[in-house]
Amino acid sequence: MSAGVVVLVGNPRAGSRTRGLAEAVTGALLDRLGGSPGAVQVLELAEVVGVSFGPEPAYGATTGPDPFAAVRSARLLVVATPAYKGSYTGLLKVFLDQFGHRDLADVIAVPVAVAASPAHADAAASALRDVLVELGARVPAPPLAVPESRLADAREIAARWADRHAAAIAHRPVTTA
Repeated sequence: MSAGVVVLVGNPRAGSRTRGLAEAVTGALLDRLGGSPGAVQVLELAEVVGVSFGPEPAYGATTGPDPFAAVRSARLLVVATPAYKGSYTGLLKVFLDQFGHRDLADVIAVPVAVAASPAHADAAASALRDVLVELGARVPAPPLAVPESRLADAREIAARWADRHAAAIAHRPVTTA
């Protein structure tokens, strides 16, 4: 059974602006592809693994659906991360390292990165794209890299990105049910 659309957020803080951008990208793509936003599954790694580095650190395993199965069975996977030291987060790396080569062969992936500088956002987005391709995901559009200073315009940025790239994603149907 396909999970449809999955948003994977690699920020170690739940409820981050990174998640907001990922949801804006997902919504914009679904608008253009004719999907239903109600069928989107959001996986925040800070919650999935029970570790948060926010104002009040929390630790411990959480229960719920298997996040690895959800990612493997996604038709569309939007993976978002802030840039940490020029790459995607260690939390996201540890999660993605659990997948083998070609484990995501049936997944269309969209890498999204946020950083303080455009160069760091580009570097993180590129590194994330490379690992998703290594895992077998199809990445038919360029990653979206957004400087933190532009996050107030997340919906507009996501809409412009989707306008340019939804057609590349659309040649393989994305189901949301």
